[in-house]
Amino acid sequence: MAIARTCTLSFPVILSLASLAAAEIRFTEVRSDGRPIIPFDEFGFTHSGRLELNVSHISFSFAVPDSKLGKLGFFLCTRDSWFQVLKQLEDAEISCTLQSDLIKKVFTFDKFQGDRSTVTVVFPQIDSDQYTLVFANCLQNPQQPLELTMDVRSVMYNLDGKSGRRDYLSAGRTASRGFISYSF
Repeated sequence: MAIARTCTLSFPVILSLASLAAAEIRFTEVRSDGRPIIPFDEFGFTHSGRLELNVSHISFSFAVPDSKLGKLGFFLCTRDSWFQVLKQLEDAEISCTLQSDLIKKVFTFDKFQGDRSTVTVVFPQIDSDQYTLVFANCLQNPQQPLELTMDVRSVMYNLDGKSGRRDYLSAGRTASRGFISYSF
């Protein structure tokens, strides 16, 4: 009887650990990267979503004037809006992804306060959809491309409507976790 009780109690613990392993907390090291677009993470936000973004150890391959820092930054974008942004770029409506009104601008480097090697932003995401966190480097010069080095920690979650607790699983995965927990 004690063995059965131990197995019954252990399964919810294992299930909890499995859900934590799938949490949307990521750490990415970017080293001397000159790409104009650097995709990071994808996450399904609900109307009560949050993105916590910590960028540290930021350095550039050459000095960037303050007036140009607004051309470097992070944004959220859905797959559908991304195709429209590409069309805007192709039609020369915009010259930089960060100029599009179809993206959710999270942070641009011209918003630095104080120490320019680290920034932390908490971004509320209230529009439910599947979003990708992307970095844009619009300082593209074929003769001397700007290369960036930075450490990026992103934490994406939704707040539970009843308890207010963080749910680190993407919106599409949350319901199935609850179903599995309830089934056993």
